[in-house]
Amino acid sequence: MNRFSFNLLERPWIPCIDLHGKRNSLGLRDILVRAHEISRIEPQNPLTEAALLRVLLAAVHRIVDGPRRVGDWKGLYLAGRFPAERIDEYFGKWRDRFDLFSTDFPFYQTPGLRILDAGGRDSPAHISSIILELSSGNNKTVFNHTTDISNVSLTPAQAAAALVTAQMYSLGGLNRKTTNLFGYQQSYLNAVMVNGIFVVLQGESLFHTLTLNLNVYSDVQPMPSTSRDCPVWESAENGEVGAAVPRGYLDFLTGRCRHLLLVPETNSDGDIHVSSVHIAQGVAFPDVENPGYFQRKSRKDGTLIPVQLQPDRLLWRDSSSLFAFDADSDHRPLAFRLVGDIALRKVVPLASQYRCYTYGLANDKANPLAWRKETLDIPLALLSDRDLVDCLERAMDFSEKAGTILSDAVRDYVRGCLPKDSKDVTQKANGAGAANVYWDRLERHFRDFVLDLEKKDEALTTWFDRVKRTARESFDTCMKHHYADSAKALRAWVEASRRLNGRLASLDPEGGKRE
Repeated sequence: MNRFSFNLLERPWIPCIDLHGKRNSLGLRDILVRAHEISRIEPQNPLTEAALLRVLLAAVHRIVDGPRRVGDWKGLYLAGRFPAERIDEYFGKWRDRFDLFSTDFPFYQTPGLRILDAGGRDSPAHISSIILELSSGNNKTVFNHTTDISNVSLTPAQAAAALVTAQMYSLGGLNRKTTNLFGYQQSYLNAVMVNGIFVVLQGESLFHTLTLNLNVYSDVQPMPSTSRDCPVWESAENGEVGAAVPRGYLDFLTGRCRHLLLVPETNSDGDIHVSSVHIAQGVAFPDVENPGYFQRKSRKDGTLIPVQLQPDRLLWRDSSSLFAFDADSDHRPLAFRLVGDIALRKVVPLASQYRCYTYGLANDKANPLAWRKETLDIPLALLSDRDLVDCLERAMDFSEKAGTILSDAVRDYVRGCLPKDSKDVTQKANGAGAANVYWDRLERHFRDFVLDLEKKDEALTTWFDRVKRTARESFDTCMKHHYADSAKALRAWVEASRRLNGRLASLDPEGGKRE
């Protein structure tokens, strides 16, 4: 009999906040049964939050066996809660598959997996190897300076969160390990959620959030699905290795991107902890369009490509691409398409405003640089009204042009201060930080603008004025303390200011510049 057990259906491991602001941790069963009483899940790492939302979506799809049609979705939404009896029926059937330390079917893991050393002995990796915020091997540290030999161990609840996150956000790179099940593996591939930004709409409760992101599920949408499509915990197979095509949407949501097996131990108090793990490359879906991603057209050939998180650029600056859609070609994130269609068809009454969440991981050569969860409050109409999207596009185009004018003015000033033929102009201009101040200050105005977007021309006029004012203020803030240093600096200041104000004044809100 296995002396280790931690069943994720019953044991608390998912941090959440209820509608009254009280924090708690719940198991999978209670998270879904009480979803209408919960505001949101809130693990420490936003990537864990994104991964858990995908697991919960897959579970709901299976529990309700769909929704297969819009009418099914409507009935579920209007019920206001997930059906407890169906939740218990489903989890009762698969209960043994949710034990984190089961011998036969450990949750989201590969039973019997072993990393072997040169002598054929078990040689598991440190648990830090599957946790991005801890350094391991050649990976660079992001937020923590823990090393492989540090005495790091996880509680079962922490190990479960790390496991789910690793299955969706593990980075590719060298492996060079031999396992008993898959032989020698030279390298890893990126997990399914690494190469893009995941977009979610938040509702007034976790129930509404999951439902708003619960697309109609059939053999053809949101992607082709075979009769073998199911969440990973239902499959008795070890799974594939390397690049593959998912069996369907549920397989895609829960794909085993890493073959993992946690190694549980007990401490002196008899409590279970995990400090090591066996790991191998699992299945990867590199050629599958992720329906939850934010995409935009490539400038090179016009094809759609996933947008990557950039550490120094907040996502709101790309919002005109995020919300853009055509009647014949709608490649927006899954939730935008679903809710936009529901709003147009008036299937159910919807709130006039929603919060959009985005989750992304930036990396360079298998090293994590940053991960971020961003939020933006948006009017419902932005998901169905093309005119509002056009207004948003005009607004962002105007702000980018004003930003370019600001950067040119800074270079003009620096060039006027430095000796002729100086090669330091660009470096010193960038070091002034005016562009950063401009975009940082403009973000607050942008959030107000989006919520006023339904006013269209009035909102645009206010935005144009704020953009110009912010550009001037940013120039003054970053350059003003320099201009009195000498007569030469003062002349450069006066000339750069004149050009900045003139070019901003002539900037045409309709595009280009006035003649």
